Amino acid sequence: MGNCTSSCFIQVSDMAKVIDAQGKLKKVKLPVKAAEIMLDEPGRVISPVEELKRTRCVVPMRADDELLAAKAYVLVPIQRKLLVAERKRAKSGAKVLPELREEERQVDPVLAVPGCRKGNYRPWTPVLEPISEVL
Repeated sequence: MGNCTSSCFIQVSDMAKVIDAQGKLKKVKLPVKAAEIMLDEPGRVISPVEELKRTRCVVPMRADDELLAAKAYVLVPIQRKLLVAERKRAKSGAKVLPELREEERQVDPVLAVPGCRKGNYRPWTPVLEPISEVL
């Protein structure tokens, strides 16, 4: 046993990873605000991948939020029915006009992020019965 330092040093990166809607990976030098990324890609919002995995819906970042080092972000097209605030309003029970329903059908679907499940997922759990031992 010796007191030896490792030759592998972990460097803290000053870069953030941004995945666009086509699946291309861009590395962005920090510090940068979310507004700068969204101005480069009009019609898209930026969302952290961790939030997308945790909530399974798009939680857009505010324009004045800064991107964090060594984190991954995804750019997704703006669709009002996918945003968290719109989901809460849709549950209020308001009726939808037929014109609005036709517009929803014409909206492009959001591309899935690799490694993320879509929809609700309930794992299978077996029913276990006790085994009685008679002596």
